[in-house]
Amino acid sequence: MARNYTQVEHLSAEIFRRKSSGETNRQIAESYHLSLQQLKGLIKRQNRKGRLIEQGYILRRKGRPLRKDADELTALRNECIELRMRTEVLRNFLSEAGRR
Repeated sequence: MARNYTQVEHLSAEIFRRKSSGETNRQIAESYHLSLQQLKGLIKRQNRKGRLIEQGYILRRKGRPLRKDADELTALRNECIELRMRTEVLRNFLSEAGRR
C-alpha cells in the first residue's frame, strides 16, 4: 500500500501565525487534516532551521550540486569559436584587399 505524503512546508507561515494566536497543535492539525506527529515534525524542523540561521549557517540545496563550471566552459568554447570565425573573415578580407 502506498504511503500518504502531504507537503506541509508551504503551510509553515500560516501554522506559526495560528500557533502564536493561541491555537493548540491538535486544533491546527485537525483543520489541515494532518496528524499531530506531522505537525510536530514540521514545527521541529522549522525551529531547527531558525536556530541554524541565527547561528550563521547558510541553508543549501540538498543533493548533488549543479555543474556551473561546465556552463562556463561551454560559454568560453563558444566564444573561442566565434572569435576564430571573425579572425578568419578579417584575414580573408585583408587578403582580398591586398594587405597581406
